[in-house]
Amino acid sequence: MTPREADLSVAARSGASGLLLHGDNRQGLARLAPTHKGRVRLCYLDPPYNTRRAMEHYDDSRDHEAWLAMMRELLGSVRPLLAPDGVVVAQTDRHESAYLKVLLDEMLGRDAYVTTIAVRMSATSGYKLEHATRTLVKNAEFIHIHAANLNLNEAAYEPLEDLDPHYACLLTPDGSRFGRLIADPEVRTMLEDAGLPARNASLVRLYGTSIAFRSWVLGHANRICRSHTAPAKAQAAFLDGRLLADEPGDSPVVMPFPPGRQDYIIRRTASGIDQLIPLSLKVRPVEVPGSCDRLTLTNLLGDWWDGFHLDMGNVRLEGGVPFAKGKKPERLMRRLIRMFTRPGDMVLDPFAGSGTTAAVAHKMGRQWVAIESGPQALSHVVPRLNAVVSGQDQTGISRAEDWRGGGSYVLEHLA
Repeated sequence: MTPREADLSVAARSGASGLLLHGDNRQGLARLAPTHKGRVRLCYLDPPYNTRRAMEHYDDSRDHEAWLAMMRELLGSVRPLLAPDGVVVAQTDRHESAYLKVLLDEMLGRDAYVTTIAVRMSATSGYKLEHATRTLVKNAEFIHIHAANLNLNEAAYEPLEDLDPHYACLLTPDGSRFGRLIADPEVRTMLEDAGLPARNASLVRLYGTSIAFRSWVLGHANRICRSHTAPAKAQAAFLDGRLLADEPGDSPVVMPFPPGRQDYIIRRTASGIDQLIPLSLKVRPVEVPGSCDRLTLTNLLGDWWDGFHLDMGNVRLEGGVPFAKGKKPERLMRRLIRMFTRPGDMVLDPFAGSGTTAAVAHKMGRQWVAIESGPQALSHVVPRLNAVVSGQDQTGISRAEDWRGGGSYVLEHLA
């Protein structure tokens, strides 16, 4: 290595967490072919969107057929690098989204198509309002997901701001009986202090306005329940006289089912039995832009991801490297990496840009390879990764991951 290369590379090649290749991604993928075949668990593609506009750091105005040819060649090189359960995640906007999806089907197999996620990346405000009478403004970008053998590591969740009024039952601390949530003395006091009547609908309003009640709900979520149809095996046990058959229809008694395992909480009703589902099943930590994860009520996410427009205002600060028109929030990359990989898995980004994928993968304990042909490999990615390794970078997901530095990476210049 030359002295300059030695200065730019944070650590020696042995035991490095990541590999940064400076050069054309076709050369980079060819370089990886003999060493990384079948190793990549997640390949994140963030190609130029082909918006027909001049960008500061890359060419975003290509002939459509040339753009497709570039992506076809790249996908052909990526395919042998994928692990058996490898996932390709390709993000773009409306300019080439439909064409890219068809190309991904062609190169990776239509049966490998999982879904397309719409991500809200901008709000309808500011200069966009000037175009509102001439076109439909852009709010969303699209993430196409393909995997021959999908193996989700972790589902994604979004925070719920409202309390479902159906969660109206409260188990006793020992879990043997139940009553009405609004009958609890502490809850009644909070309702009275807020000037709200003691009915279930008031709980929704109280949850939205009272920090104390929100905290109380999260602290007692394992006891707050809603009713649901009892599973078939429990209903059969009730009809056979093996489950709550001697209890009257208005009994407050509950029972675990199967006995000793407590897969379900069963109660007697006037017409038979039903099950009680605890609110705690909806309590999980969720991402907060630029901060630690927050424990809250959640809802399972599908193919609409809202909220990332909130990150875009500060995304220029992440990693300490500004990168106009193309930089992705670390929180978005963290969600994708959590969904599709485990610590130690290999993440590949052939369009490294400002180094977001590499920085996030490093903070999350994944191996990574990033390829960038432009001068930003040295002006943006290297300083950003140096700050990550040293622990100086406390932007983005650093607080959420409790990142304090560590690991190493190798910089390699391609001929």
